[in-house]
Amino acid sequence: MKNIKAILIAFLMFAVTVTAVKFVATKEMPKYSVKYGTWIDPSKFSSNKGLKNLLKDKNSIAVFGSSELKHCQNSGFHGNTIFQNTDMKPVFIGKGGYQSLYHAIAVGSIGETLKGRKIVISVSPQWFKNTGVKEDAFGATYSESNFIEFLKNKDISDSTKDYVISRAIDLTKNNPAMCNRIKDDVRWYRDNSKNPWDIFRKSIHTRLVEDKADIKLFLNAWKAGMLGKSSDEKADGTTNKKIKWKKYYKKAEKKGIKKTSKNQMGMLDNVYNKKYKKLVDQNIRWKPTYTENSVEGKDLACLLQICKEENLQVMVVLQPFNGLYNDYIRWPKKRRNAIYNKIRKIAKEYDVQLADMTDGEYEKYYFEDESHLALKGLVTFNEKIYDFYKQPSK
Repeated sequence: MKNIKAILIAFLMFAVTVTAVKFVATKEMPKYSVKYGTWIDPSKFSSNKGLKNLLKDKNSIAVFGSSELKHCQNSGFHGNTIFQNTDMKPVFIGKGGYQSLYHAIAVGSIGETLKGRKIVISVSPQWFKNTGVKEDAFGATYSESNFIEFLKNKDISDSTKDYVISRAIDLTKNNPAMCNRIKDDVRWYRDNSKNPWDIFRKSIHTRLVEDKADIKLFLNAWKAGMLGKSSDEKADGTTNKKIKWKKYYKKAEKKGIKKTSKNQMGMLDNVYNKKYKKLVDQNIRWKPTYTENSVEGKDLACLLQICKEENLQVMVVLQPFNGLYNDYIRWPKKRRNAIYNKIRKIAKEYDVQLADMTDGEYEKYYFEDESHLALKGLVTFNEKIYDFYKQPSK
């Protein structure tokens, strides 16, 4: 009897705790700050309500990308530093593994919030592997909260939805639980099944998915110190700092001289010594499998089609390979250019602005490693985002 009583008390305490957390999480979304806007965490990308809350301000701009958004966060050249106290409110969405298909779903899920506004899509040529995004990467980045809102969005054409659904099912075919949830969601939210049992399950499921995503975001943001008042306003409430780009470039070059002087690959010395020096000393050269014929090209075209259907003003940033390192591993410029040209062609087909950074392949003080930007490369990336933000809207 005592054991039963203890179990009941424990269950009651658990239920009260969960209810309290749920109430706070759904009512108290983190307030915007550049620190939070550029915070890289999957829970931020998976909460549809959280993304819409971040982007409701007309001065906010969504920046979709992958691992380049996370690297060098403590360098002084990342967006979390450069955009402090400016008029722009960047919202970084993505980390390693986030590619065109995730972004297509995410953009479609928040299209109503973004309608007619500017967004940035940072495209890495490393996405263009033989099979595009890997199954495990898609599974790790998949957000059911976003997918449901994507399916419900009436602005997106059936043919575009069909493509995304087909890709999602194919990429989860070896994960039956996730694949079945995707099929259920399609039946409930896109096809609007009239089956009474489906309607009942849908009503419960919707709230469970939303609450799960929002609670996870709240807890992760709380642990990361992201809750509370915005830290981006000056004492008088203004946010109008002028960014001194020349100063940042000079500072980046000065640091670059110190931090890249001990290797011939155009990388940061500490990164080179940790990951690449042994390979170079042993004359080991890996062979990339990137190709312009990757299905990633179709995924990117789908993403831009959704942007078109949502009437968004898009700038694609074409990220470069590290030319020195890729020459060393004998992956020729001809192959790199083929992928660059594929991305350029897709951007042109959809009539979006292109910020081409590939002329930085051999720039000094531009890379952290074989592909990720650092120092001057990171300053250039952020300057392109800000210049696009400042352009008059169409």
